[in-house]
Amino acid sequence: MKWLVPDYFRLFSCKCGKCRNACCKGWKIAVTEKEYFRLIGLDCSEMLHEKIESALVKIELGTSDKFAYIVPDWRGQCRMLGDDGLCMLQKECGEPMIPETCRVYPRSLKQTNGIFKAVLSASCEAVVEILLLKEKIDTCYMEADDGVKPEITESLPPDAETILKDSLSIMQDRGQSLNDRIISIGSLLGVKNFKGISLKNILDILGTLLETSDTLKSYAEAAFARYGNGEGDAEKLYDSDFEVFKKNFPKWEIYFENLMVNNLIFASFPYCDKRIDKAESFFGLIVQYEILRLICTVNTLNSPAMEKLTDLIAAVYHLIEHTAFYYNAYISFEKI
Repeated sequence: MKWLVPDYFRLFSCKCGKCRNACCKGWKIAVTEKEYFRLIGLDCSEMLHEKIESALVKIELGTSDKFAYIVPDWRGQCRMLGDDGLCMLQKECGEPMIPETCRVYPRSLKQTNGIFKAVLSASCEAVVEILLLKEKIDTCYMEADDGVKPEITESLPPDAETILKDSLSIMQDRGQSLNDRIISIGSLLGVKNFKGISLKNILDILGTLLETSDTLKSYAEAAFARYGNGEGDAEKLYDSDFEVFKKNFPKWEIYFENLMVNNLIFASFPYCDKRIDKAESFFGLIVQYEILRLICTVNTLNSPAMEKLTDLIAAVYHLIEHTAFYYNAYISFEKI
């Protein structure tokens, strides 16, 4: 079976215990009914069995596909995560015993209009590290291992592949600034006379979006502390800070381009959410860019290191790629 993938796909490998921010921190991991009873009845050590029992919580009105959660402990950490940063369940019982969500992440496997696609989420720091090293992202076909199947099968309008292809082409047109490329994608989708977004607007939207995810809160607090509500001289201060960011990270525009190209594929742009149309998806794209720029700028002023930038980006995409971001961004934008 041939899968359409970004050309960096095979470069990914899990960092395991070397990960600074493990993917199992701060997440409630959904498990199926079959996985739930398999874990509850697992033949394992008493210590691991106690951790499994304390971690698994049935979902009220759950389904067979989403039957229970593995809930984190008071530190926001998966109860199966050992002090060495490795999964105790996998170490003791083997990879086949861990939930499918854990086995697949950060991969997203979809069948869209009959086309098999695989892409990686930038909420994973190892993926971000790859994307920041790439000069440009291309796509190619890859033969998958036996037994690999899509998690999601979606039927999108007939123009979906054409619009995505055109959007990717515009996003990688380095003859324009990245901001202008995003505006051009808006024009492609029928958004006319977009007048931009103020710092106050993006701070208001960010505040609303934080209600859907805890991951960004500490980084967002730095923005609110420095720029307040975005009024007065805050815009000038932000412009000055952004100039510092650009000097510290001269390839910032390539970084952001690669991240947003990856997300276009990940989200099946512009049909990202059935509750909004393709024109309304544009506002998720502009909000994505502005939040990425804001969070990275303010949080690297005193620590302009690549590791720090990587962690910031992964936190941003934890919000963007694992919540109803495009829908929430459009609704938030409408309210300003």
